[in-house]
Amino acid sequence: MESTPQITVAICTYNRSSYLRDTLYDLAVQKTDKKLYEILVIDNNSSDGTEAVCDRFRAANPGHFFKVVKEEKQGLSHARNRAVAESGTEILFFIDDDVRLPDEYVGKAIQFSNSRPQTLAAGGRIEVAFDGLESHPDWIPKPLMPMFGLHNLGEGSKIYPLNNFPRGGNMMIRKSLFQAFGGFDMTLGRMGDQLLGSEEKAFFQRIRKNGVELSYWGELWLTHRIPPHRLEKEYLRRQSVGIGYSEGIRAVNRLQRIGKYMSELLKLGVSLFLGICHLLRGRLKPALFLLRFRAWVLQGFYNSGKAEKNDRRQISNNRLSE
Repeated sequence: MESTPQITVAICTYNRSSYLRDTLYDLAVQKTDKKLYEILVIDNNSSDGTEAVCDRFRAANPGHFFKVVKEEKQGLSHARNRAVAESGTEILFFIDDDVRLPDEYVGKAIQFSNSRPQTLAAGGRIEVAFDGLESHPDWIPKPLMPMFGLHNLGEGSKIYPLNNFPRGGNMMIRKSLFQAFGGFDMTLGRMGDQLLGSEEKAFFQRIRKNGVELSYWGELWLTHRIPPHRLEKEYLRRQSVGIGYSEGIRAVNRLQRIGKYMSELLKLGVSLFLGICHLLRGRLKPALFLLRFRAWVLQGFYNSGKAEKNDRRQISNNRLSE
């Protein structure tokens, strides 16, 4: 009797063909029966040879359930929502296009999701590897490592604490959740070269309000790769500003904006304290990065407020001219 896919491994990709090639290779050499999982690639308007990478993978692995879909609406949230629509199974495992997988990853994904049918959404452990480096740079303070994808709550399983949630580089969501509560917010998440975020945070906050528990599966792990250009100051600035801007978008009214602004000021105060601690230990670079990060996030939050005011002014002008 021929096997049918039990899970979909969904990869949303944009201009990372060389990394995608390695991720697909890892999926091809899994120890699990290749008929038990579907590989779904959502190409979000890549222009770097991604299509050729997928064509070569298909030709080299004819026995796999492999599907590539082009999503022309730019943005990671658009791509993820398209993955939900295109998936041939009820269970989706979202992974990034720049990860390396142990060869038992898919087997564990199937085992965990089938043995825990009551779990509607879960996140796995994400380690980080910096290309060309043996360990993470010493100028990155530990509290900012999640900025590079690190997500490690231990090796066991547990329910997420309320201040944490699954990360998009390694998460399981059952399709029934999307059908019940909708998809990812399409105003959030990366859009081409715009480094926005918070789409996962907003989605999981929404389903939590409806009583859904989030599980953490520490044994389901993979490694997120960081290329050298992501350590450059300009990229870090853009990413940090994007974090702040995204948080500003999520503030839907004045009260929420004030609350988030106060929260960011509190975080800045904590960063000042941690920066002083680093300085007292002679660690200037981590101290500077902490303070720059918080200043850039505040800049992005402020920019989102200016953009909102401009939008309201434009709407008002349009009404006056009608």
